[in-house]
Amino acid sequence: MQDSAASAEIVTKSSALIDIENPYNALVSHIAGMLEGVESTPLKEHCIYRVPMEVQKIDKEAYTPRIVPIGPFQHGNERLQSMEAPKLIYFKKLIERGNMRLEDYVGLIKQHEEKIHNCYAETIGLNSDKFVTMILVDAGFIIELLLRSYFGDLREQNEPLLSKPWVIIDIEHDLILLENQLPFFVLEGFFNLTSAPVPNNFPSLLQLTLDFFENYNNQKRVPNFRERHFTDLIRTLHFPASRRLSPRVEEFNFLHNAIELYEAGVKFKVGSSKCLLDIQFSKGVLEIPCFQLYDTTVPLIRNLMALELCHYPQDFYIIGYFILVDYLINTPKDINLLVQNRILVNGLGDSDAAATLFNKLCAHITFSDQLKNILSVGGAVTELRSDVVVIWMRWREWLCNYGGKMVVSWYSGGSDHIGNDNGSGGGSTATEETLVIEVASTMDGFRVADPLKF
Repeated sequence: MQDSAASAEIVTKSSALIDIENPYNALVSHIAGMLEGVESTPLKEHCIYRVPMEVQKIDKEAYTPRIVPIGPFQHGNERLQSMEAPKLIYFKKLIERGNMRLEDYVGLIKQHEEKIHNCYAETIGLNSDKFVTMILVDAGFIIELLLRSYFGDLREQNEPLLSKPWVIIDIEHDLILLENQLPFFVLEGFFNLTSAPVPNNFPSLLQLTLDFFENYNNQKRVPNFRERHFTDLIRTLHFPASRRLSPRVEEFNFLHNAIELYEAGVKFKVGSSKCLLDIQFSKGVLEIPCFQLYDTTVPLIRNLMALELCHYPQDFYIIGYFILVDYLINTPKDINLLVQNRILVNGLGDSDAAATLFNKLCAHITFSDQLKNILSVGGAVTELRSDVVVIWMRWREWLCNYGGKMVVSWYSGGSDHIGNDNGSGGGSTATEETLVIEVASTMDGFRVADPLKF
């Protein structure tokens, strides 16, 4: 007994000594306990994000659902509670129509619960039951919505949603928002479970989705790779249909606005392509596909750009396009020039408003070295070559300052020319072209004595 008491006294004294020597022991233990409970999620699994606050500040409404909350980021939004009842009605009708039990659907979501969690780039403050219930109801609602949109005879006599055009517009708006998404694999699993007994010629989930979002699919294309969610799908619909994307960069910090390029001799032409990224510059002609700007276009643009900021930092295809547009448009005069050449349909009506909008689209983009480049998307966004345009801008400066005759040379018709990375050796041979320009300088600028011809 005496030995035990002595041992206890020694331990107590030792602990007291440790506490004196390490006064932060309690705090260290507390932090260690916190770290033990932390589980890291591989970043590559994230695909649904909250839009960064600095980005939201510019136009918060563009990222906010109007009537339909989907997923955990918008769950519990009191302003949108009125949609919970219609969502339950749609979900109930869907499972009543199929041959599967409710237990089957619950089991499906429970089986993939962790994987679904990992898709969201933020900790979800819901317990397991509430999380599974939310995903289940939202997925069932979306599948039933797509089915009713595609098959008119599935709609009820007193259809609560699709009978009202303004509601359809708002739902489309809500389902493209980055923060308002479910992973596509969840919808696919749910849909496959629901459609198990239907004929083989029944449309796939992708077909139903493309039909619902047909207004965003000008190329009428069907993507051949796996989409992560609706926002991601719509982004892919803007890519070239028949070309593989391989980003390449070319500096374009020289680029001037549309009016300045026009005054320097560059001609503008509306492109026939349905792909916005299919921009061509050849022999002094800048060819750009028509872009239609309406109030409903703005949320789409902003959410696609937000997705690229968060998930595709090395693949700024949509952002690259609007950086180019931002350079081209500085004033209402630039808007008017593009409208006159049918490159832009200004559904806003006001040239000032349109110019302000385009100038603010990239306000949250940090113009690092990467973003000072124009993206060349597998040859789709291609030919606004620095060597050509720099020559034209220097030519213009020279004309303004000196006048007289000038010999201008440039390369065309190939990829193997100065300023282009042709390490692969696979490019075609460029042709050097020469043009003698005679000018007369004036106090206000310059006049071309012999009109420039390409």
